[in-house]
Formats: sequence, C-alpha cells, structure tokens
Amino acid sequence: MASELETLFKLQEIDAELLVKHREVETFEHSLSERRLEMDGCSARIDGLAARRKELVNLRALADRRVSDNQEQLKERRQRLTRVRNERELRAGEGEVNSLREEIDTQEEQLLELMNQVEEIERQLGDLRKEYSELEDAAQRQVEQDQARIDELKKELDAERASRDTVAAELGGSMRSRYEQVLARRGGRAVVRVNGGSCAGCHMQIPPQTVIEILKSGAVRTCPSCQRILYVAEQQPSA
Repeated sequence: MASELETLFKLQEIDAELLVKHREVETFEHSLSERRLEMDGCSARIDGLAARRKELVNLRALADRRVSDNQEQLKERRQRLTRVRNERELRAGEGEVNSLREEIDTQEEQLLELMNQVEEIERQLGDLRKEYSELEDAAQRQVEQDQARIDELKKELDAERASRDTVAAELGGSMRSRYEQVLARRGGRAVVRVNGGSCAGCHMQIPPQTVIEILKSGAVRTCPSCQRILYVAEQQPSA
C-alpha cells in the first residue's frame, strides 16, 4: 500500500495535469471570446455606418428637393421677366433671379458634397462587410476546431477528476484538507521534491535531519519557508 506521502505526490501529479488542461480550455475559450468580440466590433461599425448612410441619404434627398424647388422658382422668375413693364420691375426681377442662382449654386455644392459622403460611406460599408464575412468564415472554421478540442479536453478532465477523487480518498480528511489549502495558496503546487537538499518550490535549503526523517519513515514534512509538502524520491547526497 502506498504511503501517505506517495499518495500526496501522486495526487499532486494528477492536479498538475488537471491544471494544464484547465488552462488550455481557458485559452481556447478566451480565443473564442476574442473572435466573438472582434466580430461584434465589426458588426457595430457596420451598424454605425449604415445609420450614418441613412442620415446622409435623407439629407441628400432634402438638398435635392431644395435645388429642384429653387430651379422651378428660377424658371418662374425668368418667365416673369419677359412680362415686366418698366425698368424698376426689370431690375427687381433680375435681382431675384441672380439671388436664386447663387442660392442654387450653393445648394448644388452642398448636394455634391452629400453625394460624395454617401459614396464614401458605401465604400467603407463594402469593405467592412467583406471584412465581417471573412471573419465569419474564419471564425466558423476555427470555432469548430477549438470547440472540438475543448470538448475533448473536458472529457479528459472529467476522467482525470474521477481518478483524482479515487486517489484523494486514500488520504485522511485532515491531510487532504491540509493539502488542498497549500495547493490553493501555492498556485497549484502543494507537493515538491527535495533536489540537492533544496526545496524545488522556493529553492531554500532543507535541514538534513528533515530529509532523513522523510526517507526513513515517509513522514510528511513541510518546507520551513514556503510550507509546501516535501517529497524525497531517493537517497539524497549527504550534507
């Protein structure tokens, strides 16, 4: 039957593997989340440009109507000039015609600017929609691959957790609780080897007497510095 220390070390190995796979799952899930955020951002930009395009199209239609209305007025004013009776009416009519021409010129410039803005936004929309389509295609392929790997890892994690529970059940309640506490405090490494007389966790020198006790009786001892549980696999060189 395995000693308590050997059981702890075996449990540590299982937990280390679980941690690696858990982090791999987190990495894949983070990658999927980043892709979704990228697509959402692109979609939001498309929506923003589409709303701006709608606004500009409405302004363009309004500007076009104003130009059309003023051109009708200009036509009417010119017809009135043919019916003037005196110099005063002629000058007044010509003033109105010139004023309308200037107003139409200004409005046509504004209309042209709006038309250019609409064309530019439509170009940007085309580029963004192409970008979104490419992101969507790439994401679909990657999501399928990543999700398959995530599902595979989760199955492995379930199997290894079952194995872990079996090993952990060999420990007494107090020792298991002690192990779990050190595991949580020390970033997933509760049991470490003694290498060359030093703790593999914090690299502090371990008293030779502690190493001897572990070797002789398999006693559970902790590092005086980091409080990790020490494991000695074979005879250590004498100090």
